[in-house]
Amino acid sequence: MSVEVDIGHASRRGPREVNEDYAGVSRAEAADAARGLIAAVADGVSSGGRGREAAQTVVRGLLADYFATPATWETTVALDRVIGAHNAWLVAHNRQRENLRAGVSTNTRMSTSTSAVGEHASDAAALTTLTALVLEGHGFAAAHVGDSRLWRLSGDELHLLTQDHALAHPDQRSRLTRAVGLDDLVRIDFIQGEARVDDTFVLTTDGVHGVLKPHRIAALVRSGSAQLASDALVDAALAAGAKDNATALVLRVLALDRERLHDVTARFRSLPALAKKRVGDPVDRYVITAPVADTGLHRLYQARDPTTQQLVALKALHESRAGDAQ
Repeated sequence: MSVEVDIGHASRRGPREVNEDYAGVSRAEAADAARGLIAAVADGVSSGGRGREAAQTVVRGLLADYFATPATWETTVALDRVIGAHNAWLVAHNRQRENLRAGVSTNTRMSTSTSAVGEHASDAAALTTLTALVLEGHGFAAAHVGDSRLWRLSGDELHLLTQDHALAHPDQRSRLTRAVGLDDLVRIDFIQGEARVDDTFVLTTDGVHGVLKPHRIAALVRSGSAQLASDALVDAALAAGAKDNATALVLRVLALDRERLHDVTARFRSLPALAKKRVGDPVDRYVITAPVADTGLHRLYQARDPTTQQLVALKALHESRAGDAQ
């Protein structure tokens, strides 16, 4: 068994001459079905002049290469390696184009690091946003760069899972602070969580969420099948006056694969750290009989099982490290 998902996709160029958005979904081969599926949406940066090229290259490359990574790699590690490789490829080609335009040696370093895309970026640059989602086992993982977005509709609640990498000033929101192809090292946000049957994940470009309020997006996502929902989102965005390409990718979870070890350990990591205990305090079926050690990283206690009278040692994460993922 593998993850079963109802998928819908819609993309329109709107008032623009060219649609520089690109999206896709890829499933693992049957022999490796437990690795689930990966979906991605990218919004090519038109100020670079080669936005569609960048969006297509990155999405196609990610979908083709993700399942070629070792199955032993943790999901975010695989995403980081693949996206990093495609970012390096884009940066190298952007640098080569700029050097050719300037008539200098291709060995000369071109500075592409900027405070915001479009401020100093070359007209020859191929840049894009990227938001990718992996559904595997009972969990999901996402990678995000730029101002495309990932939403999750769970029950009646719509949650935005990503943060836009764009300038905060109202007049500058279209200016990105991160993009694939911009810098030698791309900074990627990673999001992980537990997936549930009937959850709906929605990936949008700013042509959609730039004009539609979250409550409107939630209402449209509920409208029938995933394909009907994606069509409704894009149609509503264009009707609301979207000035950019509009793309929506909708994935409705119908069934999940069997739980994996990674899902179990991820759930354990979400449990709260044990508060400091005193003699006589209960911990599950044990009763604390003595504090033994406090390393600042862990607390060690002696405890007794009241039923068998057996003495045991309990080792717990120090409460001050509750927010430390390591």
